[in-house]
Amino acid sequence: MLTDQDIFNRYQVKKAEFEKQADITLVGHSLFDMWSDISPEIQLRGKRVANLGISGVSARQYLDVIIKPQLINYLGKKVFIFLGVNDIVKEPEYSHAKVLDWICDIWQALVKISPESEFFLLEATPINNIATTDNSSIMALNDYLRENCPERLTFIDTWQDFVGKDGKLDLTLCTDGLHFNPKGYEVLTRKLTQYL
Repeated sequence: MLTDQDIFNRYQVKKAEFEKQADITLVGHSLFDMWSDISPEIQLRGKRVANLGISGVSARQYLDVIIKPQLINYLGKKVFIFLGVNDIVKEPEYSHAKVLDWICDIWQALVKISPESEFFLLEATPINNIATTDNSSIMALNDYLRENCPERLTFIDTWQDFVGKDGKLDLTLCTDGLHFNPKGYEVLTRKLTQYL
């Protein structure tokens, strides 16, 4: 499990990305962070993207390590938030309501930075035979977030885009039952461009 210091260290490695002025901002965990490994200069519909994803981060850690110290100063006109799933296994205080509180605190802080931006929350995607959690736990979190997501934070359903016939993450879209391969990022690209 990555500590708060590990998360800060990753931020320091990505500091230039955090300072980039772009049209679109990605705030989240490894599924955003690792996208840059496959495509170092991500573009969506020709628009520049600032990838502020940090692998292994929980929503609580993103709030405490990145948001509260005000390490984000610029946001694009579209901001996609992809957080919550790591809290299931990392956070002792985990509950559906607590994750929503942390995400809402992040979102409200981001709105103060850029009141004119549009904000989106991505549904957590399925997994395939990962020992630390299961799809029923992820689906329960998704259901809670969908039902209680604030009106100005648009909830984006992703589950059906990534699930296979067996009800788990489609293995043709991932490297390890969790993280996307290039084909998985093609699916994610198509999904996000629907909101541009």
